Amino acid sequence: MVSIVVFHVLILLLGLGIVSRVVPLERVGYMLGYLHKAIGITAPFPEQVRTVALIWIGSAIFVVDGCLLLLVLITSLSNSG
Repeated sequence: MVSIVVFHVLILLLGLGIVSRVVPLERVGYMLGYLHKAIGITAPFPEQVRTVALIWIGSAIFVVDGCLLLLVLITSLSNSG
């Protein structure tokens, strides 16, 4: 449970750092470019970097929370007792 809260706090701090421009735009753009090249899609334009980074962060939270919800649902349904 603690690790889930820590994950959400760290992701929230990362998002706030990107929005408040504490994290440099070049670093965010470099990481997005690396991620997009690994997947095989086009990297965003420099003026779209912050928005795309926030979309990726939101998607990661959605996927992780969805997987955790499914894990809890499956384990509660398979409880033998």
